[in-house]
Amino acid sequence: MKAEVSTVGIIGGGQLGMFLAQACQKIGLITHIYSDTDDAPAKKYANKIIYGSFNDHKKLNEFRKNVDLLTYEFENVAIKTLKQINKQIKIYPPISALEISQDRKKEKLFFSKNKIKHAGLFFINKKTNLNKFKDKINFPVILKTCRFGYDGKGQYKVKNFADLKNKWKKLSYQSCVIEKVIKFDRELSVICSRNIKKNICFYPPFENIHKNHILFETISPSQIDEKINKQLITISKKILNKLNYIGLLTIEFFLDDENNIYVNEIAPRVHNSGHITLDNANMSQFELHIKAITKDKIKTPKIIKKGLMRNLIGNEIKRTKQISKLKSYKVFKKKKAYDYGKKAIKQGRKMGHINFVM
Repeated sequence: MKAEVSTVGIIGGGQLGMFLAQACQKIGLITHIYSDTDDAPAKKYANKIIYGSFNDHKKLNEFRKNVDLLTYEFENVAIKTLKQINKQIKIYPPISALEISQDRKKEKLFFSKNKIKHAGLFFINKKTNLNKFKDKINFPVILKTCRFGYDGKGQYKVKNFADLKNKWKKLSYQSCVIEKVIKFDRELSVICSRNIKKNICFYPPFENIHKNHILFETISPSQIDEKINKQLITISKKILNKLNYIGLLTIEFFLDDENNIYVNEIAPRVHNSGHITLDNANMSQFELHIKAITKDKIKTPKIIKKGLMRNLIGNEIKRTKQISKLKSYKVFKKKKAYDYGKKAIKQGRKMGHINFVM
């Protein structure tokens, strides 16, 4: 494995890969992108782009030969393939963390092992006799697939036992986790990083608002009291260290109306809620991630101004100007719109975002 890093390989060519490529340019690194589609926002900023399936071991192995280390912009990459490649090249964030994040059962068990509060109650699979849980579940609950769920996909709110059986059937009896419903007051995220020297950095927590299970707005920094802030940071440090993590990690939290904190999930990558750091911080989450995986020293980023990020979903990209002028955003002094340049506009697809800054 090469000691000096001059070329970073990024698996995934979406908007997160695009912003990572821009961060690499900023600090003088060459970027190679591996994408499964030509509709890839990152290709505009990559020094080189290669197309292929994310499960194509042969092609991914060829890709790694021309870079000094690998990172990724999303979770759904074949672990078996990455483990083989990892024998030849460093991959950050570590595959062990990615493996946990890909499976909600492994994730909940990790939380439980480390005494981190979460909403998980039971795990079920195709061999499970649901009837044994009939008197143990206080409805309503949330039913989630253990794998490949994001932006509300693969999950249902379940009102009673008959509904549970029906919804599980709709999910083709996949392995699932049953979670209690958290009556949360706020949804929060902590974006943090840890480098090879075990230096840890944090942004102040972000507050997130979802619509139809998709992130709608992020407020930075969140208006939570200092006690809650310290608790979030303590939990996040614990997770970073227990994972022996390198790179940028996003941890999603629920805060209920009694100030109880629950970890919802971890994302071993840069995150939609961190897009506001492109304009309200002295260092974006993308630059922080690249520095964490390539540099011996990283400095704690600072939020310079209060900000709000508004996602542009589907056809909203056609109304960017109108949305930016909405009355609710007039309190902000500056705004900057980002169009990811995706060819296909689809319902529920993130097409861009607007950052508003005080």
